[in-house]
Amino acid sequence: MSFLSIYFHYLNNISSQIQSLIYEDIYNGVYREESTYRFQALNLDFPNLSLSSLPMKAVIGRYYFLGAQYEKALELASDGMIDNPYIMYAESLKADVFFKLGVKDSIIYYSEKAYTGIPNNHKHFIDISRAYINFDKYHLLDSVFQKVESKNNSEIWKYYLSALLTKEDSVTDYGKIIAKEALKKYPDTQNYRELRLSATYVLYGRERIEKSIETNQRALQLFDEEKFREAALNFEEAARLNPVEFSHFENAGISNFKFGYYEKSIPFFKQVIDSMNPGTGKSEFVLAQAYAELGDLENACKYINDSSKFDYRDSFRLIGEYCKD
Repeated sequence: MSFLSIYFHYLNNISSQIQSLIYEDIYNGVYREESTYRFQALNLDFPNLSLSSLPMKAVIGRYYFLGAQYEKALELASDGMIDNPYIMYAESLKADVFFKLGVKDSIIYYSEKAYTGIPNNHKHFIDISRAYINFDKYHLLDSVFQKVESKNNSEIWKYYLSALLTKEDSVTDYGKIIAKEALKKYPDTQNYRELRLSATYVLYGRERIEKSIETNQRALQLFDEEKFREAALNFEEAARLNPVEFSHFENAGISNFKFGYYEKSIPFFKQVIDSMNPGTGKSEFVLAQAYAELGDLENACKYINDSSKFDYRDSFRLIGEYCKD
C-alpha cells in the first residue's frame, strides 16, 4: 500500500469520526465550542462529501449556524454549493440563515431553489412554506403542494395542512379537498394523529373543532357522573361539530345504551362500524349487547363474532350466550 493511499485512508477515517460527532450535535440541536476545535484536523477538500454525499463544508456550516455564526455558515454553504450542486443541502442552509437574519428576498430565493431542485423533500417543503407564510404569499402554497401531492409524503401533507391553518381565511377549496383526502388516506393511528387533526381543522374550522372538544369534555364528565342521557346528547353534539372523530359517535351510542335507549344507540354504532371502521371491536361489542337487549339474537350473534375478530377481549364470554345454534 502506497503512502498516498494510507494518507487518504487516514483522512477518510478522521472525517468519519468527526462527522459522527457533528451529526449527533446537529440532530440534538446542540452547538459546542469545543467541537469546533476538531475541525482544525479536518480536510474539507478531501473528502469534500460526507458519507451520505452531503457537501462537508455545508455540514460544517450547519454546525456554525447552530452557534449563530451566520457569516461563517453562509461562506461554507457557498463552498458547499460548488462541491455538490445537486442535493440542495447548502441552499436549504442558506434559506435558514437568511430567515434568521430576516433577509426577505434571499429567504424566498434559496427556499425556492432548494424546493425546485428536490421538491419531494419535507425540509425543502417546510422552507418554502415558511417563506410564503411569513411574507403573506399564501396563494402560492397550493401550487407548491400540487407538485408533490402524488408522492404521498406524510410529513409534507402534515406541514401543508398546518401551513394553511396559520391564516384560516386563506384556505381554498383545493385545500379542503386535500384535507378530506388526508382523512381517507391516513389511518387514525398515533403516527398520523397530528396530520389528521390539522386536516380536521382545515375542513371544519378551528372554532368549530375547539367547540367540539369542549362539548366532548362536558359529555365525559356527565358520563362519569352517570348522567347518561345528558352525556349522550353532548356526545351527539360533539359528533355533529366534528363528524370525523369516531369516538364521539361510539360514546353517544354507549351513553344511550347505558340509559336504556337500545334502539337509539344502534345508528351511532353502525356509523362507526360501516363508515369509520376504527378496528377496535368495541362498537361491535356494545351493538351486539343492544341487539340482545331487544331480543334480536341473530344480529347479536353476528356483531359479537365481528367483535371477537378484532380480539376484543370481553366479546368471547358472550359468544356462547348469543350464538346458541
